[in-house]
Amino acid sequence: MRKSTSTLLLTLIALASSAVASDDKSDRASLRGLKSVCIVVEITATPQDGASLTKQSLQAEIQARLDSAGITVDKDATACVYLNLRPLSAIGKNGKPIGLYALEMSLQFLQMVALARDPSLKTYSPTWSVANMATVPLGDLRNTASQIADDLTDRFVEAYRSVNPK
Repeated sequence: MRKSTSTLLLTLIALASSAVASDDKSDRASLRGLKSVCIVVEITATPQDGASLTKQSLQAEIQARLDSAGITVDKDATACVYLNLRPLSAIGKNGKPIGLYALEMSLQFLQMVALARDPSLKTYSPTWSVANMATVPLGDLRNTASQIADDLTDRFVEAYRSVNPK
């Protein structure tokens, strides 16, 4: 293995182990009393085989998981579950893709908040979030993205249920 390729792989592995989350007690408290949520999915780059990885399919998966958990999904809700997926192609020394992707995914809960210094100023802000990153070959991109989206959604459901018992 060339030095540049091994360095790239080590960097990708290091990044994969640095998943971040904002799922503490105060973040979970921001989910209390929710009646419904909307779902927004954003894919910030199109992989070579972009047809297999679509916003619609990921949104449908998230909706199915929220529906089965009893969380009402309403496209007109003002608080939203937001999935951001960023597939980053690994590039070899020759400047060409090498068939690996770093797949960065985050799930955030966005809702309207008022600024403490001026409550008349309101904006959307993430009040809860989790993230994950994986390194995968192009052929596994769709399945891995689906699995990570399911896991992140399950973590949202767990957080939601912790402050909204049935």
